[in-house]
Amino acid sequence: MSPTKRTFIAFGFISVLLATAVVYATHSLKGEEQEINDATVTIAVSRTPLSAPFLVAEKLGFFKQQGLNVSLMPCDGGVACTKMMIDREVEYATASESVVMFQSFKHNDVALLVSFVETDNDLKLLTLEPSNINSVADLDSKRVGVVKGSASEFYFDSVLIANNLKNLNIEKVYLSPQEMVPALLSYQVDAISAWEPLGYKADTLSAAKVINLGNHGIYQLSFNLLSVTEHLEMSGEEPIKLIRALDSAVEWINQNPNQALEMIAKQLNLSVSQVEWSWEDLMFRLALGNSLLSNIQLQARWAIERGLVDDALPDFRKVFYSEPYRQVRVTRD
Repeated sequence: MSPTKRTFIAFGFISVLLATAVVYATHSLKGEEQEINDATVTIAVSRTPLSAPFLVAEKLGFFKQQGLNVSLMPCDGGVACTKMMIDREVEYATASESVVMFQSFKHNDVALLVSFVETDNDLKLLTLEPSNINSVADLDSKRVGVVKGSASEFYFDSVLIANNLKNLNIEKVYLSPQEMVPALLSYQVDAISAWEPLGYKADTLSAAKVINLGNHGIYQLSFNLLSVTEHLEMSGEEPIKLIRALDSAVEWINQNPNQALEMIAKQLNLSVSQVEWSWEDLMFRLALGNSLLSNIQLQARWAIERGLVDDALPDFRKVFYSEPYRQVRVTRD
């Protein structure tokens, strides 16, 4: 066999080996990509119409459009949702900015990705007419149910400050969200500082008239998407895709408010009238700006003053994990 022919055969053999290696590598990469796409992203989502963008994104397939396999884990309130995240039972959670503030004093890895809804009328200070409490001042020496370390507690103190009753003699009774309405209706407490739909439930279940002692507009509640930095640093474009899906859901809700209302009622197994009770107060939009940062800082100073947290103020600018939202805004704009 001539040297030229042997060289040609050797070259052909090497080419086959290279082609085989490329095919194998390609299949391996596709397998890894498929494995990543098939991985389930778990999100603890509070059972409230505030979580509407997540329910809509799941129902209409916006998560799947982004290549995400998302599992929504229901929970009662942002405190419970965030605990699931801190305990690594889920990768993400929904919670109010008050919960973000309190948790940031305890943990240095809480990350706020984006706010997706705001309302200035979700919290209410409720009492029953037979209690003969007709004003906030009448709560002197009374028992008030609040959810510790949440928007419930901050709102209640904000109402006291707004009425110049900061030092009113009141016994706070710390309750879980599930205990709030039963405690009010059984007169175990004289009033509750509660978010929706607890206000609706109290109004519906109570034989006596429910009175709202609170002040509309003194507190701007936001609901936010949270995670932990450890997960985000290893998750690639996952948070960007999540925010894109939420962006699509928010746009759809704002374009189809009545249809969205009915969808959310069905998803939460609530009556349409219950969701309608507070639906118009909700402003769905994605945001991560200075107003939210200022709100959290204000609440942090309140918590320190009240002795609810340590004196060391966290740097909340570092809590804002803004890059995923920034990238979504750049591509959207």
